[in-house]
Amino acid sequence: MGGGHEDMIGSALRELTAQAPAALPLPYDTVRRRGARRRRRRRAAALAAVAAVCAIGLLGSAASRPEIRQGPAAPAASGPAPAPSPTAPPSSRSVLTTVDVAAHTVRVQDGTTVLKVLPATAGRPDHPTRPGAMTVAEKLASFHVNSSTGPTLAPAAGEGEYNLTLSWCVRLVARDGYVTYICAMPWYGPSVLGRDNRTFGQIGLSSEDARWYFEQARVGDTVQVVNPGAGNP
Repeated sequence: MGGGHEDMIGSALRELTAQAPAALPLPYDTVRRRGARRRRRRRAAALAAVAAVCAIGLLGSAASRPEIRQGPAAPAASGPAPAPSPTAPPSSRSVLTTVDVAAHTVRVQDGTTVLKVLPATAGRPDHPTRPGAMTVAEKLASFHVNSSTGPTLAPAAGEGEYNLTLSWCVRLVARDGYVTYICAMPWYGPSVLGRDNRTFGQIGLSSEDARWYFEQARVGDTVQVVNPGAGNP
């Protein structure tokens, strides 16, 4: 085919292209709706991708941490919680009283330490102070006695009727129920206390010594009476 024919075909194609109708423009509202739909599709796709990534992360985290089980609920308290009871420290005090009938003394010691040796008077030969172990059962700062109710005492005026109020009395009880007292007996002076046994079985001290012993003694302390039936000059 010659060159003239190629020129004629080229001219014809140019003419057809020039004569082809142009694409009709879309209305503005249609373009806006299509753009909005495309933006929504892109946004939804992005959110879906983010959600998928988060779900994968949570699943991995849950698989890596230990399982936590909920235990049974504790029962509700019916009232305020009780305060803890205080715990008292153990006491090392170990007081022993020894009434030596023959020596006319009351020896008071804490463990191996002798606190005091008090001059005393105990039961006379016809009313001896009973020997053996007794326990401090009661302390009486004031104790009224008379000859009809006892205990039997030797009053200041001698034997017979008496009506006395004694001070600083410590009541002693033996295991079988026998009772006697350590009391202030001021009617016995230095010529008797520490020298002679004059009572009807009780143990007598001066008022000062009886008060000291009253303050030292505690309920439950042990009292031993030794060397009975001797000691009168």
